[in-house]
Amino acid sequence: MDYSIKEIANLLSLNIIGKGNFADLKIKGINSLKDAGKDEISFISDRKYIRYINETKAAALIMDFSLLKDYPLENFKFIILDTKNPYLAFARASQLFYNSNNDDSSSSQFLLDDAFIDKTVIIGGDTIIYPNVCIEKESKIGKNCKIMHGVFIGQNVNIGDNVIIYPNVVVYNKSNIGNNCIIHAGSVIGSDGFGYAKDGKEYVKIVHSGNAVLEDDVEIGALTSVDRGAIGSTIIKKGTKIDNLVQIAHNVLVGENCAIASQTGIAGSSTIGDNVIMGGQVGIAGHLTVGNNVMVAAQSGISHDIKDNEVVAGSPAIPIKEWRLSMVLFKKLPELFNKIKKI
Repeated sequence: MDYSIKEIANLLSLNIIGKGNFADLKIKGINSLKDAGKDEISFISDRKYIRYINETKAAALIMDFSLLKDYPLENFKFIILDTKNPYLAFARASQLFYNSNNDDSSSSQFLLDDAFIDKTVIIGGDTIIYPNVCIEKESKIGKNCKIMHGVFIGQNVNIGDNVIIYPNVVVYNKSNIGNNCIIHAGSVIGSDGFGYAKDGKEYVKIVHSGNAVLEDDVEIGALTSVDRGAIGSTIIKKGTKIDNLVQIAHNVLVGENCAIASQTGIAGSSTIGDNVIMGGQVGIAGHLTVGNNVMVAAQSGISHDIKDNEVVAGSPAIPIKEWRLSMVLFKKLPELFNKIKKI
């Protein structure tokens, strides 16, 4: 769908700054500064990209106008859509142009002929079921959902409204998925956790009788696994975003509005607070508590509880100021070694 610059500004509460009769120009999408065409907009969220603005062909830029106080306005060939939070405005604009629920390639009807759907399944209005989907007995799918090619949904699964499940996702029995969730291709929700008891030289499997719960507005990246609880639930609370290739083990609780980057693994029965940010390849041992508003640097290893509001790095993870000092000293070790060797 196309929007005029004026419409974009009104919808996103942006201020239009600039000369020329561009406000009614129809915009077809968003692109990078380098690649944007005359019917596209772009954005600047970091001062270091300002040096490229004279090269862009974009019709308008979403940015903080105060960054341009040293640049003469008459030199600009585009409109500025002024905001103090350009990255957030870019995110909102992307939803205008590229909302998955408004994808023109989607069908407007159930595609039931090539899907297996048990007769006990309840499907809400305006939901699209693509070919080769399997939905087993007593499951419920809400309104305005998209269940794409090759998805398997087990028994007694509850899925809310406005959910998008991309191809080849597997949702095991008894899983609960809230409203407005997105699950990307190849992910598995509700599989057995890695739970065994040792009997001499053998491992005895613990039957996992719990389930997995995704609350409202959760997004799961591609090829991510959220295991079911051994007893009880594994829970991802509302608003949390999880990247590709993440492992969430049995009975983990991830709080609200967390962001967890790729290749992170959280071992069983650990609790992650609200508003936690984890970089890539973070490892968290089992039965630990990570507090609210914690930030964990990439490749950190957490082997102990972390208090609220801490910023940690390293393996084992320590406060990031201590870690940075340790890295400085680490670089000096060869020099110190040679000095000691000469003594």
